[in-house]
Amino acid sequence: MIYDNLNKTITTKRLVLRLFQKSDAVAVTKLCNNYNIYKNTLYLPYPYTIEDALSWIEHPLNNFNANKSYEFAILL
Repeated sequence: MIYDNLNKTITTKRLVLRLFQKSDAVAVTKLCNNYNIYKNTLYLPYPYTIEDALSWIEHPLNNFNANKSYEFAILL
């Protein structure tokens, strides 16, 4: 396992873990815009929009960059 602090990635033989990026917003929207997922969560909006995905992606990235990756925000 290799941790790249500069790029905030963890690389193994089988996969690369990285923070979500704005370019992932369309895929996140498609995956989260599912009623079966919505009805089993507390705070997931439905229908799930691209704006929801962009907002969700921004918070973990900002917290990680500020060395506060343990914090999260719930936007209602």
